[in-house]
Amino acid sequence: MNKDFWQNLKKPIIALAPMDGYTDSAFRQICKEVNPAIIVFTEFTSADGLSHGAKTLKEKIAFVPSEQPIIVQLFGKEPQKFVEAVKYCEAAGFAGIDINMGCPARKVIRSEHGLALRKDPETAFRIVEAVAKNTKLPVSVKTRLGWDGNLDLDSFAKGIENAGANLITIHARFFKEVRFGPIDYNPLYELKSKIKIPIIVNGGITSLTDGLEKIGNLDGLMIGRAALGNPWVFNLKPVTNFSEKIPVIKRHAAYMVKTKGAKAGILQMRKHLLDYVSAMPQAKNFRSQLARVNNLKEIDGVLAEIKTSLAAESA
Repeated sequence: MNKDFWQNLKKPIIALAPMDGYTDSAFRQICKEVNPAIIVFTEFTSADGLSHGAKTLKEKIAFVPSEQPIIVQLFGKEPQKFVEAVKYCEAAGFAGIDINMGCPARKVIRSEHGLALRKDPETAFRIVEAVAKNTKLPVSVKTRLGWDGNLDLDSFAKGIENAGANLITIHARFFKEVRFGPIDYNPLYELKSKIKIPIIVNGGITSLTDGLEKIGNLDGLMIGRAALGNPWVFNLKPVTNFSEKIPVIKRHAAYMVKTKGAKAGILQMRKHLLDYVSAMPQAKNFRSQLARVNNLKEIDGVLAEIKTSLAAESA
């Protein structure tokens, strides 16, 4: 993989956003099955932990060949820890390195990671420079408009470009707005003419069609929460018939068990099952059943019951 990876990708770039606790290998595989052209990112992972060889973190970012090209997302604040973590990621076969400089979680901010690096741009630039100089992989950064304004956005983006970043993804909200505040893409459209590296927009995109309408002069879009329970969001034509979704849901559950084991896989699959049925009729009754499933057979049973119920309603 070379540094021109992002520049050479067919535009617009379409990506699954990294979401801690959700975008594990099983979910990434499902999204890639829906649209093989998308780029997927791992859950955000501690560069410090990987630099120390933490087994749990290595398992967290494990992937299968069908997920390629896959980008690993790292967070931290020590340039040398990133360098050590990147050595492992490069050897593991990742297609790129993404540095989280946008997570607004309080515990992340308190540790001076994530979005906190926007208040310490010199450290942010040193991290990017250290990573870029010590890997052959493309380096990207994911951030936000800013804290409560975007006055530093242009200088920050230019700084990470000069430090060696090959792409920047920007969530079009401020820190205090987290996930549900107003979206403002205009600063991103204006930024496009000021830097040479590609820009991906993230935040508030509800469908592929919606994203394609919003990207304007930008290079791509990244979908996050709208994909939960709806990997079909990466299709131009949405899937609305629940019966058509069942085979995909079953494969998702099977991948989860295969990658995380029977017990842990089912426990973690439950939240995805609840997302899959959240918008359907009688969701409350089915959610209560799915929240208690203990194995793949029980999942199949509830899904069969849902299918029968829906068929009876439409008869």
